[in-house]
Amino acid sequence: MMSDSISQQTRHLFLGKMPGLVMFKRRWRIASDDFVFPSLAEFLLRLVWFVVVLAVFLQHRAHLQCQGDRLLHTYLVFSLAGLAFILFLDLMIAWISSRGTVTQTRPRRHLCKILYLRLLVMIVETVWNSIGTKWAFTPADHSCEAKEVVLLVQIIAVCSWGLITIMLLGIVLVFDPIGSYKANGSGHRVSDVEHGEPQPLYINLNAASTEKAKKIWELQLRLFCCCGNQDEKSKSAYSDIAKLFTYHFEDVDLVPSDVAAGLILLQEKQSKENVARVSTSHHSENYSVQSPDSLTSTGAVQGSIISSPGVFSPPANQFWMTPELACHFMKFAEGSYGWPLFLYSNCLTGMCQIWTDMSCCGCCCKPPSYIVDDNCCRCHTAALKRATGLSDEDLIYVSFHNRVYEVPFCVAVDHSTCSVVVSVRGTLSPADALTDLTADCDKLFTDGCPQGVFCHRGMLRAAFFVKNKLEESHALSDAFALHQSYTLAITGHSLGAGTAALLAILLRPTYPNLRCYAFSPPGGLVSQEGTKYSEDFVMSVTLGDDLVPRLSAPNVEDMKRKLLGCILDSDVPKYKIFLHKFIDCFGGKKSPRPEAGSAPLSRPLLENFGQASSSGNYTTNSSQEGSSEGSVSSGSASAQAARHSAPVPLYIPGRVLHITHADSSYTGRWVTVDYFNQIIISPRMVADHMPNAVHNALKQLVRNSVGHFP
Repeated sequence: MMSDSISQQTRHLFLGKMPGLVMFKRRWRIASDDFVFPSLAEFLLRLVWFVVVLAVFLQHRAHLQCQGDRLLHTYLVFSLAGLAFILFLDLMIAWISSRGTVTQTRPRRHLCKILYLRLLVMIVETVWNSIGTKWAFTPADHSCEAKEVVLLVQIIAVCSWGLITIMLLGIVLVFDPIGSYKANGSGHRVSDVEHGEPQPLYINLNAASTEKAKKIWELQLRLFCCCGNQDEKSKSAYSDIAKLFTYHFEDVDLVPSDVAAGLILLQEKQSKENVARVSTSHHSENYSVQSPDSLTSTGAVQGSIISSPGVFSPPANQFWMTPELACHFMKFAEGSYGWPLFLYSNCLTGMCQIWTDMSCCGCCCKPPSYIVDDNCCRCHTAALKRATGLSDEDLIYVSFHNRVYEVPFCVAVDHSTCSVVVSVRGTLSPADALTDLTADCDKLFTDGCPQGVFCHRGMLRAAFFVKNKLEESHALSDAFALHQSYTLAITGHSLGAGTAALLAILLRPTYPNLRCYAFSPPGGLVSQEGTKYSEDFVMSVTLGDDLVPRLSAPNVEDMKRKLLGCILDSDVPKYKIFLHKFIDCFGGKKSPRPEAGSAPLSRPLLENFGQASSSGNYTTNSSQEGSSEGSVSSGSASAQAARHSAPVPLYIPGRVLHITHADSSYTGRWVTVDYFNQIIISPRMVADHMPNAVHNALKQLVRNSVGHFP
């Protein structure tokens, strides 16, 4: 029975219709139901345009009596006729595009014919507008016409060129350089797609097509980072990221608007299920207060709670794992971002606060030897000192050198906690983004670390960079030479948190008493063995619906599966999905926010999709039933199976304190890494990741929890 259910669900997935628009024998990054709002917007603009031109033309028609009036009269008449025809085409495009749902493309099968006609009209309009432009901006051709008419023609010419430019830019944006191979590589005729024939949402790519997609992704990344360094590390990052993007995105035929609509539907589904879950368990649900010593990643109950909200008993022999100390060291993680984040957090007074610590003559004076690659006024260092309250004597080494796999960091002495602090900066540049996205697995080898620990490749290389710089500069040895009784504390936010946690693993053989505070670390950082190993010296802090701690290969595949399920199950046109969301956002309606780690969403679309195998590898089997249906050849089926083999799942490091916003205050609880087993679609998923938001939440948590600390 289970296999029959899986087969039916798989066929349901593969009998969807490809929503990507096909024109000129290639697929585009736009769907046939994406023209509703653009067409209506152009209709309203041209309607106002038509009324103004008609009014001016009727007012001055009897006064066009000088030489050349016939040309002007003809131009205005044909302009009005062209505008009327374009208005008609816009209404037709909007009406046809509004029919059907995301996957029901057959009601829109005639849209391409209207679009071909619209493109032809645009070409004619361009030629006609060229004639009008020449006349309007040649004074000798309209020496005796009314100034209002001349001004009108000039405005018509300028507006026409503006609209034509916008349309050309739109065509460039929706051009898919991989479109031609999609239509051929999927094994389906383009003519079938143009006529709205049923097609799979999944595309089975052969090896040549996959390699072509990887090269195109790599080229796009190079163009995106054209102003950055193009060294060997960057080229390696481009290749790794292109491989990652090809793996995750090129097997599904969805345009960006389909993904956006699917995210809206998935958010609504999560909210409804959370409301139903809360309403049925509101009076009976109690958090189980367990010993914090049971906080282990292995064998943990999915989404289990370790302590009740507001109860912060640190684990045995881990007295430093408290929100108070976490809030203190968050200052260093926030300060490592330098002046951009400081001015963002202090919009009105930020410049006044760091002004006294800046060096206005920095261009003429050599900076101190312990400051590396700060700007001429040393704004980053000034913001760091202001955010942390440190003095120049407390700074041991400050580096703002930033390239791929080479992250800024600082070493300082914190006398209030008797610590030597290493703070690693988070993502703030395209180079940092490339480091984030180099998410393949590498094995971690270091003394004391168990065998078989995998981790994030980009952040591991960044951790080795920081470790090597610490050894070259003798920053730690010099600091501990002056303060022998002090302990080592490593901290960071986001990318800095992941790098800090891996750096802590690398340095622990030398500094066995070190501790690490990782704020909003990425979910795909270390394997299960590494998470368990780091529980004694890494404390991770996450906030609300933050997306980054939930970003891992299993969660991304799980979200993709659920997103496709929401799209396939939806019987609402795409424009209505966006319209309802717009009304909800600006009409004051607020959807309840689901919590991560709670009961899972409704039945999965494919029961065997994305489950962990007995060996721990994350695999997907979405192409098996498609092969049985005869839509996939044996060669492409094997390639598809190879594509969907992913490495060992990666998790958040150490013990995790999760902070949630309840009513007007914040509460915290110890959770296991399985608490972040799904991506929550929420308006706060990005805002909760900001370092200033995490810091403010920790401050509020400490104020609300006075008396709960041992």
